[in-house]
Amino acid sequence: MQIQSSYGDEQAGKLYLVPTPIGNLEDMTIRAKKVLQQADYIAAEDTRTSGIMLDRLGIHNKMVAFHKFNSKEKAPELIKLMREGAVIAEISDAGMPVISDPGFILVQECIKNDIPVVPLPGPSAFATALIASGFDAQPFTYYGFLPRKSSQQKPYFEQMKQAMATSIFYEAPHRLVKTLETAAAVFGPDRQIVCARELTKIHEEFVRGRIQEVLDHFQEVAPRGEFVVLVAPATEAVQALSWDDLVKLVQELTEKGVSKKDAIKQVAKENKVSKNELYDRYHQK
Repeated sequence: MQIQSSYGDEQAGKLYLVPTPIGNLEDMTIRAKKVLQQADYIAAEDTRTSGIMLDRLGIHNKMVAFHKFNSKEKAPELIKLMREGAVIAEISDAGMPVISDPGFILVQECIKNDIPVVPLPGPSAFATALIASGFDAQPFTYYGFLPRKSSQQKPYFEQMKQAMATSIFYEAPHRLVKTLETAAAVFGPDRQIVCARELTKIHEEFVRGRIQEVLDHFQEVAPRGEFVVLVAPATEAVQALSWDDLVKLVQELTEKGVSKKDAIKQVAKENKVSKNELYDRYHQK
């Protein structure tokens, strides 16, 4: 067991996790700005992007690049600095550090080395989209960025199809239509979704509707900006077995002496499918 106290010796090294605005610079908190001004180093996912933002905020502390391509090599260097007393503030390109960036590696190393980790609250694109989506916010599942290939996305969409929770993922504009096509193939045309883009910026937009409607929209209007995609929860348990599997269950019951009528009724009830639909499919065999 480990107990961490973040507010002990002010001279000791520590790691601050500092959220940055996802669009509107006015969303930077007073505390976040103060921590960045006082930190010895700012570990940034993209020093160019973050440099522009920090310059606008009047913050010119030394930056260190810390991203997915150098995180394993860079983490020991940052740990050494903090063990020597340095205060490091980690920031993402936008939003919360660690979420969809390699910050968790540095957090894990700090915990291993008994270096305090101090999280600051702040903006997050998926949480911002969730509260305005119109979907139930409890529970929800956040997937980050999905794999790019359709074949690799399908298992995720199968999970979302069954989920009794709002499902959330990020997508780039040039992949949005293809991803929605794959999702529609799994969910069917009627599952409700929301695509939110350019959150907190002047072109902020929420596109809500049935998945086929939203797909049709973006096939006509080219997607622009980074997207948060939210999928409505399943309203009830979704059929887990194929129709062929359900027909086999009916056949197994009839072979045990159960009448066809009772077998169809039982299988339909247990799997929450239409009795009439199962009857038709059984007699097509």
